[in-house]
Amino acid sequence: MAQTINTAVTRTDAPRKVTGSATYAADVMPAGMLHGALATSAIAVGTLARIDTAKAEAEPGVIAVFTHENLPDYKPVKGFYAGGPGSASFWPMENARIRYAGQPIAYVVAQTAAAARRGAQLIEARYETDESRITMDADDSFVVGAGEDREGMVTTKGDLAQGLATAAQTVEAEYITPFQHHNPMEMFAATAEWRGDRLTVWMPSQSVRTLRAGIAQAYGLAETSVRVISPFVGGAFGSKAGITPYTMLTIAAAKAVGAPVRLIVTRPQMYTVATFRPESVQRFRLGADAEGKLTAFEHIEMSQTSQFDEVVNPGTHMTRAMYACPNIHTEQRLSRSDTNTGGFMRAPNEMQTFFGLEQAMDELAIKLGMDPVELRRINDTDRHPVADVPFSSRSLMESYDAVARSFGWADRTPEVGSMTDGDWLVGYGCATATYPTNILASNARVRMQGTGLAYIELAAHDVGTGTYTIMAQIAAARLGLPVEACDVVMGEGDMPVAPISGGSTTAASAGSAVHDACIKIGHQIAVQVSAMPQGPLSGVDPAQIALENGILTAPDGQTQPLIEAVASTPEGEVEVIGEFRHKAMTDEMIKATFQGGYGTAGPVTPEMAMFAFGAEMVEVRVHRWTHEIRVPRLHGAFAAGTILNRKTAHSQLMGGMIWGIGSALHEVTETDKPRARFLNTNIAEYLIPVNADVREVRVEMLDERDDYVNPLGVKGIGELGIVGTAAAIANAVHHATGKRLRQLPIRMSDLV
Repeated sequence: MAQTINTAVTRTDAPRKVTGSATYAADVMPAGMLHGALATSAIAVGTLARIDTAKAEAEPGVIAVFTHENLPDYKPVKGFYAGGPGSASFWPMENARIRYAGQPIAYVVAQTAAAARRGAQLIEARYETDESRITMDADDSFVVGAGEDREGMVTTKGDLAQGLATAAQTVEAEYITPFQHHNPMEMFAATAEWRGDRLTVWMPSQSVRTLRAGIAQAYGLAETSVRVISPFVGGAFGSKAGITPYTMLTIAAAKAVGAPVRLIVTRPQMYTVATFRPESVQRFRLGADAEGKLTAFEHIEMSQTSQFDEVVNPGTHMTRAMYACPNIHTEQRLSRSDTNTGGFMRAPNEMQTFFGLEQAMDELAIKLGMDPVELRRINDTDRHPVADVPFSSRSLMESYDAVARSFGWADRTPEVGSMTDGDWLVGYGCATATYPTNILASNARVRMQGTGLAYIELAAHDVGTGTYTIMAQIAAARLGLPVEACDVVMGEGDMPVAPISGGSTTAASAGSAVHDACIKIGHQIAVQVSAMPQGPLSGVDPAQIALENGILTAPDGQTQPLIEAVASTPEGEVEVIGEFRHKAMTDEMIKATFQGGYGTAGPVTPEMAMFAFGAEMVEVRVHRWTHEIRVPRLHGAFAAGTILNRKTAHSQLMGGMIWGIGSALHEVTETDKPRARFLNTNIAEYLIPVNADVREVRVEMLDERDDYVNPLGVKGIGELGIVGTAAAIANAVHHATGKRLRQLPIRMSDLV
């Protein structure tokens, strides 16, 4: 490939974003557009005994007020965790039932956004209240699934009791992570316009194909009658993955009033109209012999879920893949409480589970009197500990060695409290990062012109990760064009199928489809030019002509630039559909993706286990008297196969690490337990790191080759960086102070 891969390429969409010309979903205003606003429940559980909309309807500018009593054509879809595209299986405003605080109870349509919100505030509701509980009870949990559905949710290998009994040292501990919410910069929004039986929806979406398929199914329309448009997404982190109630309510309201309607959800409402990271309890039991080799590994994860869905983001699938051990037991359990349904949030399994696993490993190292890095080295493995298949590539210890050199791990003295700087207690901590390499089917349309331009089209998404740039780089590398000559169009549901922008899948799966399209262009043009009576490749067997770096090359050394070859054809251009179908994908997986679902293969296949790996090291300083916690240095080294763009990849990994600082020290959704509601539903009190919290963050990306995962050798990195940070910080706090803090976030008051 030409040298556009593994280089630092500035985002092609950067000028549009910094000048404000990039169009986001809420920027679109169809002619005659009206505005929507939500009124939400003031209680958590009960019944809406009476709802009075008279004052709202009398408000100047209000066109209509819809409740469960009069909302027509409201078509809920099946929830994701029940196998459908919806963000939940319970849909508000179908009836008078209240299942969680902040549940939509009315939808106001008005001539202006201000009038709509005033109308929503004027709605009066009376409730019959039942008992409610917002936090989970780990002791009242149940194993996920039943029968075949439990496969993988409970795993046993060897004899755990025997492994614990023969261990020289054991660790048994519980680690707790809180509710967290996404808070993307771009608010949730939806605009719907009906023209007869044809519908257009503009909304920020991580899966336009899923949105289109679900809406079409709900309304009994052909998918070609539904157009979903989402060219740019201003942050999502999992919150814009499924079909939400506010989307379907907006579609129904637009149909009822006979005009386009736009809803922009308020920041407080964003906490209950989509999803969040559920709270969790991680229970670990580890045993090791005197040399540090694990003899027993048990991980029981208990996660919060709503009363009406089983939110399963299984972390045990990841933790049991990390270290060699002959005796393993894992369980995935759930505990219900009265909230809306949780969902995906950046590294939805790994962030919380590795906060537990990597602290437990640190605690075991201390008991054994070992360096924490060396404990991980002793238990490194080239085969999946349970599936017993080789890793397609595994550069975990290479990552540790690289970050140890960068960070200066050798300067660490192991004794607790042994490192100080004046009144500051200094601690060093480390932790492993990993993320599964998931693979989904994808298509892409590529058209190349002899003028030297290429057009790439696919139903993928740019959620701020640089996807427009990466797809252009892949095409440019194969076609031999400048990146700026490759025009990428994405974010519409009627474009060639591409997977959800989640699970760190886009670059690998959609990128491989673009790659395949370019290969096909080379083959088609080779067939044409070899059949020409004259030309450098005339008479050559086209099957023997290879395309490399934009040059068609025959076995005997004849060459022709692809641009020249395309220009020489009668059409002067060529268009193909590229495909990515990994051999581990079943027909059912491919079908699911093409029907708007999530037909994911991996990370473990019958042949290989596919994961990206990394290691993080952190310096923490805790003030001896005030207990102020600072993180002056955070270093990470990561191995994720081929790095497509070193600039955007660096940004993704650094952003994840910084978010990890927030998860460790700042981020928590506080709850009002008596009233079962979320409290700090804003970005003034929902704390995240600011410049003063982030000092030196250093990212190193290792070269790694992996020919199994996909043709590009790409593993996902969007979620990898956050995974080990919180555990590394907790380990460093213990090294500095001797306090083992097993609950997030870590606060100054915990160190008193």
